[in-house]
Amino acid sequence: MGCGGRLPKWLYPNGFYCVARRFSAKEESRRIVASLVDPDAFNGAPALGFENHLNVFHVGRRGLPRALAHGLTVFLNTTLVDEAFRRFSGHTQVNATDLRCMKYPSCEVLTQLGEWAMRQGALTQGMIDRQFATITT
Repeated sequence: MGCGGRLPKWLYPNGFYCVARRFSAKEESRRIVASLVDPDAFNGAPALGFENHLNVFHVGRRGLPRALAHGLTVFLNTTLVDEAFRRFSGHTQVNATDLRCMKYPSCEVLTQLGEWAMRQGALTQGMIDRQFATITT
């Protein structure tokens, strides 16, 4: 812990986060690759450090609500997002500004998508794209 019980600025309190890789190879099928950070995977560790190759989605340097983190991860992994990103960005780097400039569904839609995802087993690209299309139409 840092001074006064605060965490050093490079650490985040353990919680649910969505992370997106900053770099992809030209030959990879996707530019945006998002993953869920589940606090249960860290055996009660009080804080997490993320390497610089990741964009971290958080709220005020704290974790996201569980369903929202799941939903945001699923949304970022839709074919629609990948195609939109490729249209406005010709490079393989995904920086925080690119992610901030994207249009996102409401928190309610992302939470609904996350609740759906948590009820599923392993997700396929087809399942993700179909569910997102039904939620947003």
